[in-house]
Amino acid sequence: MEKGIILFVCTGNTCRSVMAQALFRKLKDKFAPELNYQADSAGIRAIEGIPPTGETIICMAKQGLDISAHKAKSIDNKIIKKSSLILTMTQQQQIFLKKQFPLSMNKIFSFRPYCLRNKGIKNQDVEDPYGKSMFFYENICRQLEDDINKLINRLRLREE
Repeated sequence: MEKGIILFVCTGNTCRSVMAQALFRKLKDKFAPELNYQADSAGIRAIEGIPPTGETIICMAKQGLDISAHKAKSIDNKIIKKSSLILTMTQQQQIFLKKQFPLSMNKIFSFRPYCLRNKGIKNQDVEDPYGKSMFFYENICRQLEDDINKLINRLRLREE
């Protein structure tokens, strides 16, 4: 099977989507190296070329991941076309992308509902940690890690 690209999308591509991309790579390599997926990330309102926030870099370093070389990028038609699955951090981002890229709406989903298969979700969005405390960033990191483990399990079933 050809490798699919999972695109994680947030607002600025400096916090949530960057963490999701790095965590997906780590967890896939550790628990499901047979999965034919790679990860990418982009932002709806990203400023091209800026680095992740310091808090994001620290959170990922605690996970053994160096994301300091990451540079933010904006979502565009080229990235949308090459992605096989697009997961947004909020429902509003999902709605926005479906309006902007109607030919790709069948591969655009909200991250948490997709990972959890819409089961038992109180908060469907991954909150934006930008400008918040390190404790808040760490909580978002844990939430992303839990959800990505569920995503990997879902992808395994899809490939069987």
